[in-house]
Amino acid sequence: MKKIVRILGLLLFAIFIFVIIKTITNKPSMNKQEVNLLALPEKAIDHMSAAIQLRTETPNDDYQFDTATFMRYRTFLETTYPLIHKNLPRTIVDSFNYIYEWKGTDTSILPMVLMAHYDVVPVEASAIKLWHAKPYGGEIKENYIWGRGVLDDKSSMISILEAAESQLAKGFQPKQTILLCFGADEESSGKGATAVVKYFKSKNKRFDLVVDEGGEISTEDNKSIKAPIASIGVGEKGYVTLVLTAQKAGGHSSIPASHTAIDMLSNAISKVSANPMPAKLTPPIEAYLNSISAYNDNFFQKMGLSNLWLFKSVVMNSMAENPNTNALIRTTLVPTVFNSGVRDNVIPTFATAYINSRILPGQSSKDVFDYVQRTINDTSIKITYYKNYMTEPSPTTDVNSKNYKRVEKVVRSIVKDVVVAPMLMVGATDSRNYREISDGVVNFSPLTDAKGYHGIDERMLISDFQKCFNFYTLLIKGE
Repeated sequence: MKKIVRILGLLLFAIFIFVIIKTITNKPSMNKQEVNLLALPEKAIDHMSAAIQLRTETPNDDYQFDTATFMRYRTFLETTYPLIHKNLPRTIVDSFNYIYEWKGTDTSILPMVLMAHYDVVPVEASAIKLWHAKPYGGEIKENYIWGRGVLDDKSSMISILEAAESQLAKGFQPKQTILLCFGADEESSGKGATAVVKYFKSKNKRFDLVVDEGGEISTEDNKSIKAPIASIGVGEKGYVTLVLTAQKAGGHSSIPASHTAIDMLSNAISKVSANPMPAKLTPPIEAYLNSISAYNDNFFQKMGLSNLWLFKSVVMNSMAENPNTNALIRTTLVPTVFNSGVRDNVIPTFATAYINSRILPGQSSKDVFDYVQRTINDTSIKITYYKNYMTEPSPTTDVNSKNYKRVEKVVRSIVKDVVVAPMLMVGATDSRNYREISDGVVNFSPLTDAKGYHGIDERMLISDFQKCFNFYTLLIKGE
């Protein structure tokens, strides 16, 4: 017995020494080169401001689509970027989705797609008074450009156009054919991107690299890492919404039964909220943790990240405590809509709730349905799929591929001392459709700690606009 104890002791000591050595020798390989950014074109800020002033909101109801504003935006593009419209043939798909083709000198290379969307979410009327600038004013102040859509996603679109127009003015022709693709309804249905991909498939087109909005630069998310972290999206979670319906005879509120339809549905939702789906470390997030591990100034955190084979559960438990990181390791379930009742003195017969889920790679909408059904364990609650929109998790781009490495190199060229890491997108983008026709879809915009997405005071640093312009310029030039 003593011999076994000694052997176990030696084994534990060896593991301890291995863990310490692996932690100490996990050294950062920081980008130390100087970063010299090109200045923004003379009128670029004015162009961004003008783009914001065009209120390209997409409603949930297609019948409320403001065709006149989207036509004005088309005219704005044509007058603001004359070289693009003179030299790059434009294809219009489904009314307001645009494809510009920039022929390369070597047509044997699969083309690259630089994409963005220019529709925006509406501004809440009740929240306008809380803004520090007019939501559609395109104001320039405090080193920011303010307004709805400046981040999501006119920052990408205008930067792409400025980069292309600037290079055309120099007589540049790329080696690789480049497609500039701009969507008009990403914030609502996303049908435009679907139609564009259908068009490309009809032409038997495949693409080498597709770059869309998504990952960004953070200096705030991890306080133990002093360097900026650039997260490059390599895959997207899936999306499904379940409809839960409870039915029980209602009546007069003066003589209530012990349980109403509202009680039944509330109980079901409470069960789902109290029992989240199990956490899982997917390959993109494991690669992200490995990428940032060497830069962590907290020795114990660094030890855990450097030795995931041993401390995976500890790291995941820590991630689960924060909503932002919890969403990276779990298929999430959250109630978003609850409807019931018609008057304060009537007990309703029906209660309906929506539970929205963002699905991890390796799981499916059916897995979500089955899990919710098991968790509620109540046959009186009817569960159905909300058919308005649903998508399974996307395939993921190989982090060792030349396309990922190409984007990584460009990021290192525009951001000094940056940590570059792959990331799983928790939200949906138009580029998910392009994964049918490209193995090199990545999501990145060089925005730093961006503020105001879909909310109050959406704004972009002018210095970030400069980074965006340089990012797309380098991609266009093939550097």
